[in-house]
Amino acid sequence: MALSAPNGDATREAGAAGDMSRLLFNSPIQTPRPIGVITDDALARVLGERRYAYPKPTRIGTLTSTPQRTATVTRTPDGIRTITPPSAVILSLPQTTHLTYLPHVNVFYGWKGVGNAIKEGQHWSDTSHLDNFNLGWWYDWGDDSSYGEYDHLGFVPMVWCGFFGNSTDPLRALVALHPGRTWLVFNEPDHPAIRLRATPIPSVTPSVTPTAYYVYRQCAEVFCANTSDVTCQWGENVTPAPDLNAQTQKLAVKTAQEYARVYLAIKEVDPTARVLCCGQYHADRTNWWVAFITELRRLRDGDATTTPTPSLGFDGIHLHVYPYTGSTECNSGPINEVFDSCLRTKLPTYVAAFRATETVEVGDRPFWITEYGYLYGPPSVTGTPTPTPSRLDVRDYLMKPMAGFMGSSENPGYRRLSWFSVADGDARTRLMEPEATGTPPYRLTILGNEWASYDPGWPPTPTVTPTYTPTP
Repeated sequence: MALSAPNGDATREAGAAGDMSRLLFNSPIQTPRPIGVITDDALARVLGERRYAYPKPTRIGTLTSTPQRTATVTRTPDGIRTITPPSAVILSLPQTTHLTYLPHVNVFYGWKGVGNAIKEGQHWSDTSHLDNFNLGWWYDWGDDSSYGEYDHLGFVPMVWCGFFGNSTDPLRALVALHPGRTWLVFNEPDHPAIRLRATPIPSVTPSVTPTAYYVYRQCAEVFCANTSDVTCQWGENVTPAPDLNAQTQKLAVKTAQEYARVYLAIKEVDPTARVLCCGQYHADRTNWWVAFITELRRLRDGDATTTPTPSLGFDGIHLHVYPYTGSTECNSGPINEVFDSCLRTKLPTYVAAFRATETVEVGDRPFWITEYGYLYGPPSVTGTPTPTPSRLDVRDYLMKPMAGFMGSSENPGYRRLSWFSVADGDARTRLMEPEATGTPPYRLTILGNEWASYDPGWPPTPTVTPTYTPTP
């Protein structure tokens, strides 16, 4: 697999030809910007508590060989769509019958997905609760099979972070057992540093404001711990303050090196696999991305210290596009306005900016939105929405318009959308509500019922953003 993809499959759009000698990163659409520090206390808390805050448990575990299932499919102009998944495909040859398990190679199952589908600690026993949602795909930030994930054709595994000098053989063995998968590689390696407050000691210093400190989160924190000459945690008044731009460059270079190891390991074992990069927290192109793609090109082309790896690249981009968090810069205004006034314009801009300057690498490859939903209201500097959003508001002004955007002519290349999350996070964004015991069965929220009502087939059914009326 080179840096361009073959024609004929809309889920693997071809990369446009381009002159690699041209000036890099001179997009007239969107100038790369520095990554700042998140200082809003409430937002920092929310981002710090999302799934797999460091330390992240190892997900590649015991490998069990299980039969692969191949679906009966039909090809459409928008990709390959699943019809019926039999347990196996019987190939009949003259005078001989062979029972052969075939990998489901790059099958496009549908646009609608969920994240945080299996959450450790919530007493999941299997994946049956996902049957409520009529999903096209789903993922749980992991790559193991504790709950039988690989038995479901819509499961998308993720390599949450890198290996950092350790052998990639366990990953290779896993890929060999489950060929034809799409792999999401990394989760927010560009997560910015956030300011947190230390927990005070009860009854000792209850009236003293806890000392603030700064730290990276998500995969970025793990990369920081494995990158030399980078400060991963520092006090609020430390002198001199860390050079965040220099740290961003180093973390991005490390990310590119680890991404290259993971990508090549997957592709060498299974050339039919698709690898999507890189679960960015920032949908806007940043100086992190500039350093990342520059290092990736160096590794691909080789230099005095590096052997060229011309096959290095990626098959798509996956992004997080939360409003009110800074990942989209759509962080102000009431919830009934945030999509039309900001997200509707920003979403095409992200794709155009990537494609304008990374034509050879990105080209027309698909974009996935792997995290979207409502985490938290606007930062304190702008105040909370008026009135405070309800689940109905989140449904009507975030979920419905995004589903409509995915199926509209405005969509420049987003092929899949994952809602965050199933039963975690802010109560106003969950799709399922746990019972008092925290044990399934779960009941669907109004958001869950809305999400379940959408046909996962492509294209999504457009919806119209409703007229805003305050709800309790």
